[in-house]
Amino acid sequence: EIYDALETLGSFYRQFLSSGSNEVTLKTEIEIIQNYLKIQKLRYGDIFEACYDVDESCLQVMLPKLILQPIVENSIYHGIRLKGERGIIRISVRREEDSVWVEVMDTGVGMSEGRLKQVMADDSKGFGLRRTLERFRYYVGSQGDCHVESREGEYTKVILRIPENVIRESENTRNIK
Repeated sequence: EIYDALETLGSFYRQFLSSGSNEVTLKTEIEIIQNYLKIQKLRYGDIFEACYDVDESCLQVMLPKLILQPIVENSIYHGIRLKGERGIIRISVRREEDSVWVEVMDTGVGMSEGRLKQVMADDSKGFGLRRTLERFRYYVGSQGDCHVESREGEYTKVILRIPENVIRESENTRNIK
């Protein structure tokens, strides 16, 4: 178990550092999440289940490094852990309507509309969500989209849309047009 933990931690940091690159494939970002969640399971035990629904045709799409990991981290720390019962973190990726859609949803405590506005306005509370979404918006430009849905006591969902005209894939980093 200790050996597996050290292997996971080593893999996490290798992917985290990504040879200094600012971009990674969606496949790499998901592997970072998987390793991160293995580490968190060692820390918190069985308080969450991770589910993945990923369209494999999207795996080579490039993203800014560490866009999804902070969102998943928030799912644990500010959602599931506070609810006090086993929760689900679901990562979904699909190609639809000339865009790639990425969703991270958790069944944690959720937020009221007022609390969500407060979190998005004041990032000093440690959520990091606003800054993560700002980095994503900068990457995709005005044609991309990201937003957060939440229902207090039930869930929080972060939805990212990468429009076709900014999608870059790792193979020759070609534009899809």
